[in-house]
Amino acid sequence: MAITKIHAIKSTLGKALAYIENPDKTDGQMLVSGYNCEPQTASIDFEMTAVLAHKARNLKRKRSTNLAYHLIQSFSPEDAVTPEQAHELGKKLAFEYTGGKYEYVVATHIDKGHIHNHIMINAVSFYDYKKLRTVPYRTARQIRDISDRLCMEAHLSVIDDPQKIGQLYPENAGKKKSVSNRTEIRKRLNFCLERATDYSQFLSMAKELEITPTIRGKHMSYLLEGAGRAVRDNSLSDTDTFTYAGICARLSDNAQEQKYMRKTITGILSTATGMADFADKLKTAGIETKVKKATGQVLYRATVLDGAWVPEDALGSEFTSEGIEYALKNGKMQLSDGAENSLLDRYQKLTIRYPEVCTAAVKLSSRQILSAGKNGLVLQVHDDNGNPAKLMVNKSEVTTSPDGEITFNVGNDFSYDLVYEDGTHGTIRGAKLIQQIDEENNVQPIRIDLTENQIKAMSLRGVTLSLSKHGIERLFIPEKYVERDSMAGQCTILLYPNQQYNYVPVGDSKKRLNIQGMHLSESLGTSINPTSESPNLKRRIAAVERRAGIENARFLGKMLQGMADNQIRTAGDYDKVIYDLGKKQIGLTNEIAAMKQKRTAYAAAAKHLQICRTYKSVWMEYVAKPLNQKTEYFNQHSMELQAYRTAAAKLEKEGIDQSVEIDKVNNLAQSLERKINDLDKQLRESNLQEQDYRQERKTLTTIQEDLFE
Repeated sequence: MAITKIHAIKSTLGKALAYIENPDKTDGQMLVSGYNCEPQTASIDFEMTAVLAHKARNLKRKRSTNLAYHLIQSFSPEDAVTPEQAHELGKKLAFEYTGGKYEYVVATHIDKGHIHNHIMINAVSFYDYKKLRTVPYRTARQIRDISDRLCMEAHLSVIDDPQKIGQLYPENAGKKKSVSNRTEIRKRLNFCLERATDYSQFLSMAKELEITPTIRGKHMSYLLEGAGRAVRDNSLSDTDTFTYAGICARLSDNAQEQKYMRKTITGILSTATGMADFADKLKTAGIETKVKKATGQVLYRATVLDGAWVPEDALGSEFTSEGIEYALKNGKMQLSDGAENSLLDRYQKLTIRYPEVCTAAVKLSSRQILSAGKNGLVLQVHDDNGNPAKLMVNKSEVTTSPDGEITFNVGNDFSYDLVYEDGTHGTIRGAKLIQQIDEENNVQPIRIDLTENQIKAMSLRGVTLSLSKHGIERLFIPEKYVERDSMAGQCTILLYPNQQYNYVPVGDSKKRLNIQGMHLSESLGTSINPTSESPNLKRRIAAVERRAGIENARFLGKMLQGMADNQIRTAGDYDKVIYDLGKKQIGLTNEIAAMKQKRTAYAAAAKHLQICRTYKSVWMEYVAKPLNQKTEYFNQHSMELQAYRTAAAKLEKEGIDQSVEIDKVNNLAQSLERKINDLDKQLRESNLQEQDYRQERKTLTTIQEDLFE
């Protein structure tokens, strides 16, 4: 396995690059690689990308802006890793973490007792000119998980026999997840940093959240009320987020972004005719919105400023969803009356608090475990669309029994990071993961025959339960897990013991709660003694089945019409259509990949044009120097001259004249990005169409089988 850490580079980027590329440490620079940049001139490449980004977004450079991020990956001396293998793992780690959109240099050092990689990543993307966003602790965890998984795939510190995993983590049995002081301080400080626009406001908000910041020498420390001891800034984040300089930089960005958002939103509200028109105009003005599912809170982001997501309450009560609706309805904005809840109340309400213990202990089979190591497991799972992906599970989330049974402690409300074959990332909710693993392992569900009094509503979508004696106002079971028999008057549901079921509790509380399948089955079994027969329940089931028959008839009619339009007569005809769609999807995927490659080439060309434009005068002066002065001049300006020579050679190779306007190249890149988005949309539509055809084929096959029985 490997140890990873990351920190920001705010100055002396050239010195940092010179250190990691030291020939004495990298086998004469044989173990140095650059991605979309030359290692020897990487500082200039990074700088030119930043210049282009600020020109494109019309932004002013800030002194406090991060220039790069320095990632270190250290391998255990116990691992038989070769320098070449370590270097390849470093390149894979860098590419996966950055998504191939940021320049980086990978240097493998072999001068010490353990082999380690130094990875210098540009803080600005050459692809879309966006900043590399880091989140305290979360970023470090993401990098570590990627590194651990890559090491396990490379069979470093790997346990080949999953049954032996119990030897590695017996201490984790019954272990609870708890929130540390550092985690709580980090969450509260982030809450402040999402809202404050100057240092005095930050201090005031921190104190309201019961945190006392103190500057001690070059470090800041934070004391949480009742915690006993203070925590230093560098122990909260690897990326200087909570240092004085990091805080001031974030507050400066906040002030710029919030000012732009308030001005823009106020102007749009004066002309918007409704919520849909308001949303369209927001998008046109370069402001994106999204809603946090857990809290219902609206977040804004100024894409034109490459800003971070800003919570609605940070802009003021008049900019919340309620305030926006009031303004659209009444033609004016309603200012706050000062009666808002305290900051601590807002923090408690808007911050997601995960349970201290795992939701369910799910048994894993050997076919789900791809590899295992000292730091955890790599599982083979599927996302919501059925696409295969890998999931890294930390050893703290794994327990084993004496007989070798492996258990994954899953949190229902947690989002787990997935990695696809192409290196892209996705997420899956714990609840979905529990359900998937249980179904793959053929865990038998609990069959419950419902009584009439337990059924609040019944439809083609499923059944809504009500168990007031157990504090459950509404609980929905999807149709997939419902069986109905109108003749017997029975409605049966299938409950999985480990799965968590979401419900609305009895009372005024709107907050949804969860109940485990095992406990729900017990409640249903003891709620009311089932009666032998219920005429009313028979009628309700019969009514639903009639509606189902009507819907099936409509679906069948639509299906038959589609078959006639597309000249489909047999299941084989469906197979041909599905095959053609598959070919189309492959074509679209290849076309998207080619366009992305071309988009990357445009971005590289823009950077090379900028380098040539910036250092052409230095090159011309070098050319004009007498022969006896060239060596001295070259030594003084070697990096600039090398950068110009390399950039000019690459432009010549691509047939691009140095006089081409950079804005023209960037416009071509943006046009290509729009085409990529259109093709992505076509690909998604094609996938949905394929799913529909597969469902129709299944229906046709069922009908044919029934006819020939």
